[in-house]
Amino acid sequence: MKLIKITEKLNTQRKCMAYLEKQRWSDRPICPYCNSTKSSRKTQEFRHTCHNCKRSYSVLVGTIFEATKLPLTKWFWAICLILNAKKGISSLQLARDLSVNKNTAWFLQKRIRQAMKEDDCVLNGIIEIDETYVGGSLSNKHYFKKLESGKYFKTGMEHMVPVLGMIQRKGKIILKVLEKASGKEIQPLMKSKISSESTIITDGFGAYYGLNNHFENHIILNHSKYKRSINQYNTCTLEGFWTLVKRSFIGQYHKISKDHLQDYLNELAFKHNYRDTNMFKLLLNNMLEPKLAFS
Repeated sequence: MKLIKITEKLNTQRKCMAYLEKQRWSDRPICPYCNSTKSSRKTQEFRHTCHNCKRSYSVLVGTIFEATKLPLTKWFWAICLILNAKKGISSLQLARDLSVNKNTAWFLQKRIRQAMKEDDCVLNGIIEIDETYVGGSLSNKHYFKKLESGKYFKTGMEHMVPVLGMIQRKGKIILKVLEKASGKEIQPLMKSKISSESTIITDGFGAYYGLNNHFENHIILNHSKYKRSINQYNTCTLEGFWTLVKRSFIGQYHKISKDHLQDYLNELAFKHNYRDTNMFKLLLNNMLEPKLAFS
């Protein structure tokens, strides 16, 4: 849903509540405490009394929206702004757009990204696999800062955070933050997220060796010898996505801690995976799931 439609159709708290009731319950309210469908609407608008447990509830109970002090209109605007920003939107920019402080904007983003997480996705077919590293160059740090962190004498990518990417041709992408780019961590992750009937395409990195025993076919591209494709097999789709990730981090967020990096990657993956669907409706349904409320 476009922002202009949000401002036209869902521009009051009452309209937002009615929209959420329709999305969560259709035409029959369900008590979030005992799951009873027998209830009556209270005099107070959008409140219901359960005939079974005698408790009062609204559509917000048990969801991410419960006990929020922010108007639902601003929640909806925030969802739309985040979904429409291909490379993401910073909390400072979101704060300016919604006329809230930066802490409120950051809280909104964190909750919305929480609903973008997808754990049950399994890839099948031709799968491109590659790893990248997120973080700044050591040369940009002050000499004494490098000494304090113990990173002054590290070489290569040791000071950066490794990220594994797996993308299905004309399908979904899975992004995972790694503790270390090693076969011990990468291979179990690949086996759990990719069906064994798939054809996987990787470079010559040693962490991928031995996977031909598990998957139907393993195509290895030796990048050190400038071998970047074999017939229709290449990793161009994933490498193009890495460009989007790097531009997002450099151009929008500038600095991301490792603790929150997975949330940012979940956002980028969600936008890619559901780019041809009604992302607003899908994300809103995810946010109404009780399991997300207090996780």
